[in-house]
Amino acid sequence: MSEKEWQEKNAAIVRRVITHPWFLQAEEIYCYVDYQREVCTKEIIEQAWISKKRVGVPRIDDCRMEFYYLTEFSQLEKGFCGILEPKNCEMANGRHPLVIMPGAVFDVQRHRIGYGGGFYDKYLETHTDCKTMALAFSFQVEKAIPFEMHDICPHMIITEEGIV
Repeated sequence: MSEKEWQEKNAAIVRRVITHPWFLQAEEIYCYVDYQREVCTKEIIEQAWISKKRVGVPRIDDCRMEFYYLTEFSQLEKGFCGILEPKNCEMANGRHPLVIMPGAVFDVQRHRIGYGGGFYDKYLETHTDCKTMALAFSFQVEKAIPFEMHDICPHMIITEEGIV
């Protein structure tokens, strides 16, 4: 994708997220911090702050992912695999947060292949009160992909073309 195309598609996805009823109604947003050419989440996080929502971002400790409240981007430092993570932040403990998750590839049944650690599956297995949306560019959504029975599908996938 060219830089211009990436920016346009990213902006369309961000608009869909920040105008979605789940985002508008949520008191807490738990959102990944984008890495490399994933859908960029900076504007989503900023809009959550503007809307007075608490924002949690993930950190990996001992092969386990938890979300920590973030109040400004300066609280992020390189962590697991070079991905920005919160440092010296309070662990998030909200009820019914909206979890915004990444992925490498998805299918139309909402199965998801992440980056191999199973971090979101393990987190969502013990935090069953979360609504979940994954962000992806439409070329990342296939007709069918391999999956395992323990994989947890997001409730929806938001792309620049619509919602799966």
